[in-house]
Amino acid sequence: MNKMFRIQYTIWFIFSLFLVCGEKPDANPPKTNLYLGIPKTDYLTGKFNAEKVFAKVTLDDSTREHYLRPEVKTALLKMITDFEDQKPQNYKQNIFLVSSFRNFSHQKGIWESKYTGKKAMRVPIKDKTPNEIVSLILEFSSAPGTSRHHWGTDFDINALENSYFEEGGKGKILYDWMKIHAKKYGFCQPYNSLAQRGNKGYQEEKWHWSYAPISNQLTKAWTDSFLKSEITLTGTFLGAEILADGALDYVTSISSECALANTPSL
Repeated sequence: MNKMFRIQYTIWFIFSLFLVCGEKPDANPPKTNLYLGIPKTDYLTGKFNAEKVFAKVTLDDSTREHYLRPEVKTALLKMITDFEDQKPQNYKQNIFLVSSFRNFSHQKGIWESKYTGKKAMRVPIKDKTPNEIVSLILEFSSAPGTSRHHWGTDFDINALENSYFEEGGKGKILYDWMKIHAKKYGFCQPYNSLAQRGNKGYQEEKWHWSYAPISNQLTKAWTDSFLKSEITLTGTFLGAEILADGALDYVTSISSECALANTPSL
């Protein structure tokens, strides 16, 4: 074996060890499987069954089933564990889910029950125009096909009332803790005060939290698909033609804090 061959062989052998042992860094690490095998527009608009792709989440004795993306469940459970360790000893409130994944049909049911007056809102819809009714619904409810709850990244906790999380409310300590710490786990409150979002989009929802490392990507993907007319809403629910292109503002008008969130190391 001549000297040149030995050198070439040694270089090849060392390189092979790096490959086999996994010590050579991957210059192109795999990206997140954003749509989990579901067609893009179906995923973005919630037209699929959660059981096939999401993880079941059980936090209390409730019989209602909740589903989130697996990585979101992992981050949520870690955050809950840390909150329980750090909260005041005499503080009895814990974190539990009120709502999580909602598919297109579920969201359509919520929307149309409000549109037809079957579900009460802040004020009755009697004598109101369709445009006024849609505006009322959009204070707190997303149109089907536009909701972040379609993505398995977002969830509502504890109570659907801001007062619960404010001074004198049972969730004030919890909310204050989350405002400081939730970002460490990848979570943000997408709908903070309207004034901080240019007075666009939904009213503030202190109960709604989002796993930003993935929901940021999905927000961009939804926007791109909508602008390319890959996502169309007309004719899919009552009042869709009134919402029209206004859907874009409601999807994109979220807290700037979400854009700053990073994937946590858990």
